[in-house]
Amino acid sequence: MNHLSGRKIGILGGSFDPIHNGHLAIAKAAYTDFDLDEVWFIPAGHSPNKNESGMTRPEYRAEMVALAVKPYPYFKMSTVEIEAEETSYTYLTLTKLKNRYPDTIFYFIMGADSLDYFEEWKHPEIICEKAVVLVAVRDHWNMEDVKKKIHAIEQLFHAKIYPLSCDRFDAASRNIRQMIKKGEDTGQLVPDAVSQFIKEHHLYENEK
Repeated sequence: MNHLSGRKIGILGGSFDPIHNGHLAIAKAAYTDFDLDEVWFIPAGHSPNKNESGMTRPEYRAEMVALAVKPYPYFKMSTVEIEAEETSYTYLTLTKLKNRYPDTIFYFIMGADSLDYFEEWKHPEIICEKAVVLVAVRDHWNMEDVKKKIHAIEQLFHAKIYPLSCDRFDAASRNIRQMIKKGEDTGQLVPDAVSQFIKEHHLYENEK
């Protein structure tokens, strides 16, 4: 019998270049609010939305994620996308996971800003078929607007979508990379172990 039978697993993907405390806060909110068993962080391999030549090596991004999640027994890092040869489309990743763990209920965590163009993703209908969708809503968003968008997408794709309230986090990975390049302190933005790894490997010091 599959050891993940009937479990509820959150999925949080991204380039994680670098992973920061905002990512961890979203995962904690999903874990708590939806009574999940675990949240899996999945660093992108061949990202459909990013220029790979400008991204940090996959093994470094994966190591940063592993360091960030280490203190939390209910967080895991998965290399399912890094190990894949094809582009890391969400529908493909969820299909693989669902085939591997058919009795698991997956909760795909995405940002509310992605709702505006969710229909343009590759096979959004498959994403909605394979997972419950959790939409991370920052406290400065208008919740009524978000709920209207959720309702429209639910009707379009027969989806289960729920808002996930998160505290405001004012730095994106791009901003953090720029801060590191300038020698500014990012101690409040990334976990200590990740900050140390970045220093040891001289990451982002020549960020464009």
